[in-house]
Amino acid sequence: MAIFAMLVLRLAVGLPALIDVIGTGLALLLPGPVFGAMIDALQERGRPLLLLGTSVLILVIATLLGALMARWSWRLVAAAPAEGPSRRGTLWGRWLIPGIALWLLTLPLVALAEGGLDTLATWTTLLDWLLISGMVEVLLSLPQLGGSSGGVTGSQGVGVLTRRRFLVASGGVLGAASLGYLGTRALTAGSPPLPRLAGPGSVHGRLPEGVTPTSDFYVVSIDLFGPPRVNASTWGLQLDGLRGSKIGYGELLALPAVEQIQTLECISNPVGGTLISNGVWRGVPLGTLLNRVGVPSGTQNIIFHCADGYSESLPVDEAMASSTLIATHLNGSALPAQHGFPARILVAGHYGMKDPKWLTRISTSKNSFSGYWEQQGWNAAAVPHIFSRFDFPGGSTRLSAGEQYLLTGIAFAGQLGVGAVQVSFDGGARWTEARLQRPLSQFSWTIWSLPWRPRSGLYTLLVRAADGLGRFQARGGGGTYPNGASGYQVIVVSVT
Repeated sequence: MAIFAMLVLRLAVGLPALIDVIGTGLALLLPGPVFGAMIDALQERGRPLLLLGTSVLILVIATLLGALMARWSWRLVAAAPAEGPSRRGTLWGRWLIPGIALWLLTLPLVALAEGGLDTLATWTTLLDWLLISGMVEVLLSLPQLGGSSGGVTGSQGVGVLTRRRFLVASGGVLGAASLGYLGTRALTAGSPPLPRLAGPGSVHGRLPEGVTPTSDFYVVSIDLFGPPRVNASTWGLQLDGLRGSKIGYGELLALPAVEQIQTLECISNPVGGTLISNGVWRGVPLGTLLNRVGVPSGTQNIIFHCADGYSESLPVDEAMASSTLIATHLNGSALPAQHGFPARILVAGHYGMKDPKWLTRISTSKNSFSGYWEQQGWNAAAVPHIFSRFDFPGGSTRLSAGEQYLLTGIAFAGQLGVGAVQVSFDGGARWTEARLQRPLSQFSWTIWSLPWRPRSGLYTLLVRAADGLGRFQARGGGGTYPNGASGYQVIVVSVT
């Protein structure tokens, strides 16, 4: 029942849930290689599975609490055994002491998950533990609620059993619903499909060809229950510096803005994966605001704080670059909630972990800083590897012999741009140059294509790309942890 209540409050009003905070804290305690292996193996299923496991852990803790409180609090009155059992302690003590004790034990995980204790989650976890200890006390008090001084008998005993059965049945139903919800999220989670690209004649024809429609743009977040709720009318971005200030949403939109076509790729994107998208962004250069408040001398890093507890940083020179934006729009519209409304950071030459969403504060530091993912061992530089992918054909595709096909895909090499894309039809023995479309910007991916009229047979197709300096991507595959995945995408095609 308590876990169900936590989920409802989290989904309805966005209150941090105990299972969410503990799950995040436990994940941060995992050794980096273990966490990285889990990311590679589970991908989008990892987060719901973590919360499902955390829910089971809390159920175990609550069960042990109930058993211990039952053993300690119930006692027989030796002087008057006919009066039946009685309870030790006071109602308030039996309720508050266990709840507060569990909360104190949880605080280190809260601090780890939230980056400190000065957050709403600190107090919601206290309320959640008090809810659990309160449920335990209600159940243990049932005999008193329906009994008499001589014990529970007759119709009063029936009343006790009826209430107990009702609570047990209700708890079973709500518990099954809660765990079922998390289990369903784990089973249905997965990487996004290959995105549709806007082009002439499509319903997204107003976007340049090669841009990912907003509805297909990949989303990766530490928040299983959806984006934090941010109200633009009350939102303000706190800017620390020599002349610290706070800027509202309307004031931010009124500042001179620039438009930038840029590709974002997640550091956990596997070889040939779909956690990469290309968008038309609009925003205010971060340097404009940093110059307004003044950056203290000796500052090494600009730190970004977000509404969901996420944090990240950039060296000062990168933060001041003209291409680093406080983005407010994607593909001509205000940022959707899942992409960081009302404002996020957009920085070129890095994986998406360096583009934090739901900004609330920008501060400065004269020391090094480890953000959310760096704390788990991911590479702080987060510079993308050269990436290439087949969009057509897909894996295990069957084609017809003698037909003309156009192999297509994308390649991305960060700010260096893509210099070449090659396809092999024989497992890498020989390579054929693909045609490259002109990229939409220096920060955009490149679309490639190659005509192919195959004969019948079984083909092992590989694709590789070279950056603007002529360096080809590494063939040897590696997992995403800790530097991002590398290697050639390999697909098998049957032609009959």
